[in-house]
Amino acid sequence: MKKKWKSLKKKIKKSWKSFRKAARRTAVCRTIIRSFRIMRKKARKGYLGFISKRIRKKAEIEPNKIAIATNTFTYTCNPKYIYEEIIRRRLNYKVVWLVNKKNSWGSDCPDNIRAIPLNTAKGLHEAYSAKIWLDNGIVFSEHFDKKEGQIHLQTMHGSLGIKRLDNAVLGRNARGKSGQKVVWRESNETDYVITNSKFEEDAFRTVFWKHTDMVRLGHARTDVLFDTSQDRIAEIRQQLLGRFGIPVEKNLALYAPTHRAGLTAADLSIDYQDMCKALQEKFGGEYVVMIRMHKKTKNIALGKELGGKPEGKVLYDVTDYPDIQELMLVAAIGITDYSSWIYDYVLTRKPGFIFATDLERYNTNTGFYYPLEETPFPICQSHGQLVEEIRRFDNGKYLQRVEGFLAEKQSVDDGASAKRIVDWIQGLAPVK
Repeated sequence: MKKKWKSLKKKIKKSWKSFRKAARRTAVCRTIIRSFRIMRKKARKGYLGFISKRIRKKAEIEPNKIAIATNTFTYTCNPKYIYEEIIRRRLNYKVVWLVNKKNSWGSDCPDNIRAIPLNTAKGLHEAYSAKIWLDNGIVFSEHFDKKEGQIHLQTMHGSLGIKRLDNAVLGRNARGKSGQKVVWRESNETDYVITNSKFEEDAFRTVFWKHTDMVRLGHARTDVLFDTSQDRIAEIRQQLLGRFGIPVEKNLALYAPTHRAGLTAADLSIDYQDMCKALQEKFGGEYVVMIRMHKKTKNIALGKELGGKPEGKVLYDVTDYPDIQELMLVAAIGITDYSSWIYDYVLTRKPGFIFATDLERYNTNTGFYYPLEETPFPICQSHGQLVEEIRRFDNGKYLQRVEGFLAEKQSVDDGASAKRIVDWIQGLAPVK
């Protein structure tokens, strides 16, 4: 009898699944589902808005609590390395990470992290009971209205970046009153912005933080790029290669383009086999390419090189790897278009190249703080030019340009930024 009942249940479940699948194909059903989701989202937003005011009013600030959030809601960037310095010192801070419930927090973070979804009553309570808010993008201002006694520390995820940030303000203003409110919060409720240079401070003054205190302590995420421990580098490399099935004998080139409007697969038109051959001829050893797409453009076709037989493969998709700093650490070559990660990578003094086929369009739509020609990197607007620049790369001249660039921007990154930041945080919120 039990077997018959189990079989019947299985058939009913299968039939219901088929019915739902067929029903979703109809226009009426799709409209109903879409309308229901919109209504559910609005109802949830209204509910959270209602309880947020109550929790904000009633929650007592705990002087040793730090709430952390990153712009990708993953364990990465400046907050990661500041947190690790706090743990290394065994400081008596209660740290909570606010995450997006839709995101998979994954296995890339330590077991000792307390991660709470921010769009929940518990997440609201954790945020409003924290003495310090620490983020690396417009996260807390997007979701919370800071109250008196709290301190908001902004670390930002860019560095010496060339692309103008003004469009971030324009983009938020275009979203209406809610966007304007976020801009107001970030501009007026951020207490300190942690920077790594005079250049960054001047750039930030043009956007959100016109009157916010700037603290030039360096970017904690760059500390790992100064790590000369071969054991640590080997450990990160081994873990990375095993995760993505990259042959251990290969040298690694990192290609990580940024997001921009109108980006197409043609804009990423690199012949990876040809490029790896040029890298081998110039620098020695066999190369493969790790490609890391921006989260907004990761669905753009990456080309047939991702498939094929393992022995002939030269391109590996590492988009899901959360910490680009570790990718920089193990990469021998760096290639991007306008992404700011290359201005962290420059601290390694390893060769870097700009590959930007849509330079004129990007300069018109977004614009730069300074000409690309002022960077240390060779600028390539076609695949042929990229291969040619690799073949004639002069490391001596490149290193001279790197030193001049960092001196001109007045960068203070030196491998000890996290220590300085945590020392400073202890002054803001002393713990026993």
